[in-house]
Amino acid sequence: MKMVETLEHVIRQAADHPRHSRGPLYRELLRSETFLLTVDKPLTAEKVTRVTRNNETFPVWADRDAELGGVWVPVFPARDVVARFVTSRGLRTPKGKEFLWMGHKPGAVFGLMRGVRCFAGMRLFLEDGSFVSIPWTDVQVLSEGRVPSERPEVYELPLTKLVLPAGTKLAFGCVSVGPDEPRAKLLCLPDAGHFRADDVRKLVKLPLSSVGTTWMACRHFIQVLRYLRAQGAPSDGAYMDELLTAMIGFQMFGEAEALCEQLASHGREAYAWNALASVYAREGKLADCAALCRQGAAKYPDETTFAASGARALHRLGRGAEAKALLEDALRRRPGDPRLLAARRDLSL
Repeated sequence: MKMVETLEHVIRQAADHPRHSRGPLYRELLRSETFLLTVDKPLTAEKVTRVTRNNETFPVWADRDAELGGVWVPVFPARDVVARFVTSRGLRTPKGKEFLWMGHKPGAVFGLMRGVRCFAGMRLFLEDGSFVSIPWTDVQVLSEGRVPSERPEVYELPLTKLVLPAGTKLAFGCVSVGPDEPRAKLLCLPDAGHFRADDVRKLVKLPLSSVGTTWMACRHFIQVLRYLRAQGAPSDGAYMDELLTAMIGFQMFGEAEALCEQLASHGREAYAWNALASVYAREGKLADCAALCRQGAAKYPDETTFAASGARALHRLGRGAEAKALLEDALRRRPGDPRLLAARRDLSL
């Protein structure tokens, strides 16, 4: 009971003070049992108390971000909090299914998130509905049993330039970017959308000629791109490309996966699959990357990126013979292709 109370306490502290250190929260998470909400077949006499399925797919409840498309998985410090979450939201299960709480040993839940499609992060919920968001990047570190850095994630501008129309309303605040910049300028466009205080844990650097270097929450940067599109620029295709480039550049891989799915369903399948394969490789989902590249190479044989990327993924998986066969098959169709030759040279195949 004391362990549960301690975990709930540090979650509360992080929720109430989003810019404070998360070290105590992360250390407590690594030594505490946590719970997921799953949707599964009704149980008979047995009772789920603590289960960890490392190599099995199971139906976990998740919330899709209505704005950016990524999926956030709710995680709970106690069984009672799971029940209150279901009740407060008025959730209903599909016919023949029921909600189950699934307990996981300390630190085990983080590695399970690898199997969640479009995974953007976890949300630690308390009984009153308040929560703390943990992005994909921090979940990855926690899955290795390590405590994420206290410093915010900082990124360079992922686009060639960002042009704000004359007369755009700007607002400035302060943000700590580390010991060297404890009171840096934080820029936001009020008309572009709102973001949470903990979103400033992921920042992009913006060199503005009029005011010097400023910083912007990465999530808000995505909102700004959408706002600029609504104002008439850039073109539809360029906008989607910039959106995807920014998401991948900010390691917002769950959101990027969701955008790729959207693009694939709107006539840009080859482009979307290539981008998705790149996302999978960056996430470490090498088997998924290789499988998608095989599918892409078969359907779009002139897109040699599929064979090259698939071979690299297979090589990293220790499946060198398959990587070599994939490249050789592509080279028979496109002899002398520089992308394929470069992959063969780099992999020494």
